[in-house]
Amino acid sequence: MGATHRLLGASAALAWAAWVPLHPAQTAVALVVATVTSAGPTSPDVDRTGPWQLLDRLLPDELLGHRGPLQHRGLSHWWGLPALALLVAAALPAQVAWLAHAAVLGWCSHLLGDLLFGQADPRGGRGPGIPLLPWWGHVGLGLDVDGPLERVVVQRLALPALLAWQTLDALGLAGPLWQRLGQTATVAFHR
Repeated sequence: MGATHRLLGASAALAWAAWVPLHPAQTAVALVVATVTSAGPTSPDVDRTGPWQLLDRLLPDELLGHRGPLQHRGLSHWWGLPALALLVAAALPAQVAWLAHAAVLGWCSHLLGDLLFGQADPRGGRGPGIPLLPWWGHVGLGLDVDGPLERVVVQRLALPALLAWQTLDALGLAGPLWQRLGQTATVAFHR
């Protein structure tokens, strides 16, 4: 799911940069930052890293209930962490706040991916998706991770097409291209 997470992070960054709007150089940096924080050890999947798992083995966090906050898709996947990060970012000067927002955006895009594709762990008693409460009460669709829907439709078709369109739009080429396609379709239809 790493590729899907990175594509979601990149798409979220481009959409946000267009909405704010960001300067082209800021857009490029935000794209990198959101992509980096959407997958791997700088994302909610920090709970899959060696240091996190060592901490999970050493600390009796299971005593806190619901398999403890250090489980995979536990505390690091809770929506409250990026919400708190946004509160901190609001206190930052505007010159750096946008960078913090890009990092949080990547993190949130990962949560969205896991909300859709995060499968339940019946052995461990964890439901699908992400925790509604700090590390329990999981909600989500539980779609098949690395299944045909994710791997073929989302990862290889939908998200790349969306990213291509967003890139054309950021370059100011989407409008003229859309207009040209409309004209071509109109001419073809009237023949």
